[in-house]
Amino acid sequence: MNRFTLAKFAALLLSGSLLGACSFSTSSESAFDSSKGLFDSASSSFASSSDSSGDAKEKYESDVADYTADFVTSSSGTLDSFRVRLGELAEKHAITDWENDRYTYLGIGRGLRQAKLGKPQISAFSESLSRNDPMKKQAIEDGLKK
Repeated sequence: MNRFTLAKFAALLLSGSLLGACSFSTSSESAFDSSKGLFDSASSSFASSSDSSGDAKEKYESDVADYTADFVTSSSGTLDSFRVRLGELAEKHAITDWENDRYTYLGIGRGLRQAKLGKPQISAFSESLSRNDPMKKQAIEDGLKK
């Protein structure tokens, strides 16, 4: 349902329930409560569907940042194992092409910042992961600023 249809549907449900509540004074409170519940349910469904894409990407970016910070501070694992785990995180978040997804590299940049690495380590890690791709390098830099 689009925004207008959902809002119109919720408003009609609410107004119909309120009119019925006026006719039956003994049940007016329960009618209002149930219509309010329907309206809240419809509103929350709309909010979650319209924001779900952005929220999902933000959650993915945050998970990548946390994993990156843990990885670089633990000093265990290889760059290949790092990439494998990024692929697993992407799959968990239904990201199909994580290697070309801007949010992956924003998350990496945020994670490098969280880990409080020095500039030489950040540059080395950034170069290795971006493979000199300007979009990836820029996204890592942007993530470092978040």
